[in-house]
Amino acid sequence: MSTEPTMVIGSAGRRLYLIDWFRDAFAGLGVDGRVVVTENDPSSAAATYGDVARSLPRYADPAYGPALLDLVDELRPGLFLSVNDYELMHLHVDTDLAQQMRSRGVLVPGVERAWQLGCADKLRMAQMLEEIGVPTPPTVTADDQEGLDALAAVTDEFVVKHRLGSGSSGLALVDASGLEAAVAAAVASAPSTEGRAGAGQDVVVQPRLAGHEHGVDIVGDLREAGSLRAVLARRKVRMRAGETDKAITVDPAPFVANAERIAQAASLTGLVDVDMFFDGEGEPSVIDINPRFGGGYPFVHLAGADVPRFYVSRALGLEIDEEWRDYAPDVVSAKHESVRITAREG
Repeated sequence: MSTEPTMVIGSAGRRLYLIDWFRDAFAGLGVDGRVVVTENDPSSAAATYGDVARSLPRYADPAYGPALLDLVDELRPGLFLSVNDYELMHLHVDTDLAQQMRSRGVLVPGVERAWQLGCADKLRMAQMLEEIGVPTPPTVTADDQEGLDALAAVTDEFVVKHRLGSGSSGLALVDASGLEAAVAAAVASAPSTEGRAGAGQDVVVQPRLAGHEHGVDIVGDLREAGSLRAVLARRKVRMRAGETDKAITVDPAPFVANAERIAQAASLTGLVDVDMFFDGEGEPSVIDINPRFGGGYPFVHLAGADVPRFYVSRALGLEIDEEWRDYAPDVVSAKHESVRITAREG
């Protein structure tokens, strides 16, 4: 058993910067803490980058749950977070592992079960957003001919994507003449819940929205579910492989109303990454929610925000000022490539 202040990042993958920023948070608070990284691939970029590296079975392996709880009992972390959508579903929906960790005194950021399910299902998410008064584009499945006809009556530009996809899975932007072909392509590659071949119900169609796409981090308190603590926003300038590659920080004020509704309805603790379209007038429309640190967080962090500092302070029960949520607008940042040795064969 360890008494050293500890946090665990699960499935960090390529996000080495997140490990660095949590290390910085411990140091900035004057705490000799450590960041533990868990991975099932010991040669992944992040696997050996933490202060402690632990290998766990894949989340779908029956041995994953016992191994995770054994690690928690041994290391006694104050905080556990994952940046993998499928691991999060396993922790919060498929099992009660998130709750078991919380019962052991570990802070596990997230949203309530219904919203975790909604985040993975774009049709369900649109319905849930409508129920709480958050603007979102009309969303229908590709086998809903009546719904498709209704969309065609108001627009001739469409967005097609996988209903259960992650990132920009299956994404196509088309006009009316290309809609049928785009739907067919998306159906052919669509994931489904029953393991069957893709079908029209596994693809959603929406009208293409006007305005600019923004990434917005909604940050809830880690100990008081549903209590909004910060809104951090950037306008997306360039995308790459489904993730923001270049962005400019913007004033978060237009996004606060939606953030408050989502935080309260989802019983939010910690950070969720939300995509919104905003044309400069009215309320922004929400198109996607990822219940984790997303690929857009670095742009506000580099501009001055420090969510890792907030996380660590709440985990340790320390009081800090509100400067962690302040950032400068109009800061342009872009991602770049790097590489590190992760293993040696033999």
